[in-house]
Amino acid sequence: MQSPALSYSIHLEPEAHLFRVTLEIPEPDPDGQVLALPAWVPGSYTIRDLARHITQISAESRGAAVQLHKMATDRWVCAAVKGPLQIFYSVYALDQSVRTAFLDQLGGFFNGPALFLRVVGQEQQMHALRITGPDHWQLGTSMPRAAGETWGWGQFQAENYRAFIDHPLLMGTLTLLNFEAGGLPHHLLIQGEHQADLQALRRDMARICDWQQKFWGESPFREYHFLCKARSNDYGGLEHRASSALVCARDDLTGRDTKNYRRFLGLVSHEYFHSWLVQAIKPAVFSASSLERAELSRDLWIFEGITSYYDDLCLCRAGLISPEQYLQGIAQEWTRLQRRPGQYLQSLAESSEDAWLKLYHPHVNSANFEISYYNKGALLALCLDLSLRLESAGRLSLDNLLMRSWKEHGQTGKALPEGEALQQIADLAGTQMAEQLKTWIEARAELPLESLLARMGIALHSRPATGLSDSGGEAAATVPTAWIGAHWQSQPQGAQIRQVLSGSPAEAAGLSPDDLLVALEGMRCTADSFAGQISSGIPGCPLRLHYFRDDVLYETRLTPVTPPQDTFWLEWLEDVDAVVSARRSAWLTPA
Repeated sequence: MQSPALSYSIHLEPEAHLFRVTLEIPEPDPDGQVLALPAWVPGSYTIRDLARHITQISAESRGAAVQLHKMATDRWVCAAVKGPLQIFYSVYALDQSVRTAFLDQLGGFFNGPALFLRVVGQEQQMHALRITGPDHWQLGTSMPRAAGETWGWGQFQAENYRAFIDHPLLMGTLTLLNFEAGGLPHHLLIQGEHQADLQALRRDMARICDWQQKFWGESPFREYHFLCKARSNDYGGLEHRASSALVCARDDLTGRDTKNYRRFLGLVSHEYFHSWLVQAIKPAVFSASSLERAELSRDLWIFEGITSYYDDLCLCRAGLISPEQYLQGIAQEWTRLQRRPGQYLQSLAESSEDAWLKLYHPHVNSANFEISYYNKGALLALCLDLSLRLESAGRLSLDNLLMRSWKEHGQTGKALPEGEALQQIADLAGTQMAEQLKTWIEARAELPLESLLARMGIALHSRPATGLSDSGGEAAATVPTAWIGAHWQSQPQGAQIRQVLSGSPAEAAGLSPDDLLVALEGMRCTADSFAGQISSGIPGCPLRLHYFRDDVLYETRLTPVTPPQDTFWLEWLEDVDAVVSARRSAWLTPA
């Protein structure tokens, strides 16, 4: 006989940014019930210290106070009681990301790990939720509804704790957009002021979801929710088992700026693809975790890198962007990687393993010693896909590897063990390909992208960056003559250094992040004038530079050099034979 459900009730206090939670435990541990809040959020691999947002917590049983003792920063134990136990606690919510919780007079959002205490030992019990709020607000969530009107307050339930925390909730005055994809209902709910082109979003999101449904051939859900917060300038997403939480700049939704609109579609594509690769094909290291501590994995390049490769590839194959636009994005990804000296100090596997300490905690020196498993992982996935296609004369591709993983792990529910992808590649394409893949994963070196693209009739070109905002992807009419290897930003008093690259002239001159540059060759400089003087300078010619550090004036000699060829674009070659043309069509042509 199954024990009674654990019941959570949430009351909102928007003006105070508080979620007030009551947790009812019908049958607490007779030796004293232990409660815990997750240390990290699934899909976001860093310790969050979520318990710091709990402003007060107490316990009662049958109206009498029960002693509650903190065992650790995110764990409590209640004194032993006979009978039901109630826990009362408040969570402060003022984080606009998709990872934790936010609440004000205009709306709210929360991700389950930020609000729901885990009843240790009863994680497999049914979990129920009752939530109420302002009458004029709406509520969106993929959590199964037990009572209440659709898009309204009510009661919800999930079969266990991991399912319970995997259905975020969005609330407020919401814009609702319904569409069908793969024969299944889909919903986009937008919170915040916006001027979204709803007709275009309905059309294009349906195409993305349709293509992915056809690609995988089967859906792990029966209904899907996109929960989107529109803000002045933001970007991010987090996948869940039947929904995704998105945050974007409100201008991304209008369609007036094609680049920004495509960025939002790429975010939709990325998080939706995770429904299969992460939610269904689960990494064993994380799916078995109790979320109490960091779980190291060298395989995040699979789940995030491959997904990052397919997010824009999906847009191309679905006909939402042209092959030329897709290749522009690839060139920008390659540019991003080549500008990071850290690619020679950190391998892709190490980047994955270090995610808990580095990726989610960027700082001014990050580019010098680390890479992103999103960025290099996507480029590795591209190299693997092209290698499979080329070496098998078109019989194999990365698509085949994903189909195998779906059949063996997605459909069966068996989590993907650490390192098994290498064996899957060996079974699919032979040990030599598996050994090559292992080298790419573990080496602190460049990937062979240029040679692989050349065999697809695509030329990789390089040039110097035209300025700090140049992200690559296009040719340039003019380029600078000199370079110092630093990034800076405008300040009223001058140009403030934000980043100094390893081995650069700026480093040799002793410059450091936060230095305020005030004069070059005896003349006052601004961010713009400094950029102009450097870009048109003479390589090897020293310049007298004055700067403030901690309000003390210093002087140094800065010697620009010839700028590196670290900015890339791709050229679709027209003069190719029929074999190469067929290869490209099989890879990028909409299907």
